[in-house]
Amino acid sequence: MPSVHAHNQVEAGAARPRTTPGSRRRGRRGALFAAVASALVTLPGGAAHASTRPAGAVNPGQLSWHSCAKTFECTTVPVPLDYSAPSAGTVKLAVVELRSTNPHPLGDLFMNPGGPGASGVQFLEGTPFPKALRASFNLVSWDPRGVGASDPVTCEGAAGIRALVALPPAPTTPTQVNEVVKAAKAFDQACAKNTPRSVLENVSTVDTVRDLDRLRAALGQGKLDYFGFSYGTFIGETYAQMFPTHIRVMVLDGAMDPGLGMAATSAGQAKGFQTDLEDFFAWCPTNKTCSNELPLGAQTAYDQLMQGLARGTRLYANLKPMYGGRQQVTLGVAETAVLGSLYSDQSWPYLAQGIATGLNGDGSLLAALAYSYQDLQPNGQFGNLSAANSAVNCLDQPYPKDLSAYQALAVKLAKVSPDFGASMAWGNLGCAYWPVPATGRAAPVHSSFGPHILVIGSTDDPATPYPWAQAVSKQLGARLLTRKGPGHTGYLYSTCVQRYTNRYLVTKQLPPVGTVCPSSS
Repeated sequence: MPSVHAHNQVEAGAARPRTTPGSRRRGRRGALFAAVASALVTLPGGAAHASTRPAGAVNPGQLSWHSCAKTFECTTVPVPLDYSAPSAGTVKLAVVELRSTNPHPLGDLFMNPGGPGASGVQFLEGTPFPKALRASFNLVSWDPRGVGASDPVTCEGAAGIRALVALPPAPTTPTQVNEVVKAAKAFDQACAKNTPRSVLENVSTVDTVRDLDRLRAALGQGKLDYFGFSYGTFIGETYAQMFPTHIRVMVLDGAMDPGLGMAATSAGQAKGFQTDLEDFFAWCPTNKTCSNELPLGAQTAYDQLMQGLARGTRLYANLKPMYGGRQQVTLGVAETAVLGSLYSDQSWPYLAQGIATGLNGDGSLLAALAYSYQDLQPNGQFGNLSAANSAVNCLDQPYPKDLSAYQALAVKLAKVSPDFGASMAWGNLGCAYWPVPATGRAAPVHSSFGPHILVIGSTDDPATPYPWAQAVSKQLGARLLTRKGPGHTGYLYSTCVQRYTNRYLVTKQLPPVGTVCPSSS
């Protein structure tokens, strides 16, 4: 099915604070719970935009900047729709900048939160980066082509996304398989109908990397300073391979291994989420609130809830009308809520509460968590995360066309991850019917700049497992900085990681070989 269960997405865990960093996609601490709150309570109206970029800005005569989100500056930058045919039209990239607190910063630090499909604009506007970083750089991000405000890929509406999330995540019966196949084909057909084919053909990671080099030049940067989270590391890896002489510094946090194909990527994520679920089970008895909510134990309560839903237990959510109103909460909705909550241990209290209220017959929090993970917006609509995620993934490498490949992979992965393995396999099905052929392929990354790159890996990262960071650091000959602990990405979860990373970004001095940082409490 389309990647609505977030298996192929990899956002920064910090990056979707939904506005978390990865697959699955904004600083997930802040963004996740803002969307949950919007589904359950009324949010205040948005801020007005009204000023111009301050004097002394980089290339002020070339780009037209305006004030946005109170303290940010925004602009659009045109880039070729098709780099092989520059006269075929343009894509207007939405760009946002947070000016440095220092009147004389080192330059612009470009950031991407992951996905593919996460809005860089929302990410930067929603993530509280450390003062030390803001004192050294203007922070810049953008909506990659096909995402958010940059000529977005468009597929299903809000009702369609909710229906996709509700599908059986791991179909077993012929009826369930037919339902999922039908939905995957319908989703892909909606993308083809609602998005120009010229856009679908030109939203690959390679296209985004060419855009990034155009943005670097447009903002007057002689060399690129780059910080990629989750899938954003793949953008950085590809940039390092294509434009090694254009880089000053590069940080890859929550690294994707570009040498892995669909099956190996799904296997790694299945194991990663299984590990973090077990970490959640072990944490619950140590937390008074969780142990009170789930007195029989988190694993027992979780199994009771999920097995009941699998057998057909009817669970309902009562959300505001703009978020779908009263609706059934299925196994697919519940599993999506669990996956989204495993990006950060800061989400575990919400997961515990969702399980407890679900067992009492109220699935409202589970639904809100699931929809937040699918890019729920305050207006009741969904961002185009799922649409862009499919469009980019399906272009970047070929996927099997035969249904039996997904069925066989589901059986295989269920053995290594009983809770998520099968659904991870089925989450790739949308690319089997994608209307545009793949233009890329899975391959290890190589770059002459590689030895100067900093890779950050977290030991219990569910979405971009630690072995991926180890593999990428070896492929590039880069320096690996390790964060010990659960959760997706490392920078926003560890002051130790921040200290080493900030020093590298400013001075280009890499951490000592073998450095391991604890997570911050």
